[in-house]
Amino acid sequence: MEQMKKAFDRPPSDYDREAYLQKDQFVPHLLTVANNGYAWHASRLYLDVLGMGVNETRVLSILYEFGELQAFEICDILSMNKATVSQSLKKLEKNRLLKIESGRHGRYAKPTPESLPVHRQIVRMARSREEVLLDGFSPEERDKFRDFLTRFAENLPKAVEYTARHFQNQE
Repeated sequence: MEQMKKAFDRPPSDYDREAYLQKDQFVPHLLTVANNGYAWHASRLYLDVLGMGVNETRVLSILYEFGELQAFEICDILSMNKATVSQSLKKLEKNRLLKIESGRHGRYAKPTPESLPVHRQIVRMARSREEVLLDGFSPEERDKFRDFLTRFAENLPKAVEYTARHFQNQE
């Protein structure tokens, strides 16, 4: 924990001696390349097989995991912006894969019975592709990898705060 505090408190000038970012050593670059490649291929696959994009599959999957949700909850869980979630909800509702109902505390999206076979196909496709991507990883390495990614994501608010402190509102 002490080491993380030091990194958070390091001034940006500590990196002035680096001539450039080495992409094979810069973790955000590696994650972005991996995510972009995965998302592009997943999107093509879902469009070709299911007739919907990756955003719709993510929204539908999260509804199966959590039950009925409001749009802002979907945004928070998936780290997606409101416009993207709203558009995905409209497409899924138009295709009768979810229903939007008004409740006491707002509007809620929930999957329809017609969405179950689609969701089963999403699970089949996603989990089998994940298995291929993790080929050669031991069970322990898979657990560590998930833990590393989770901790990385949990540090995002610190990165936002660091950026605000060191790079924004400077005159």
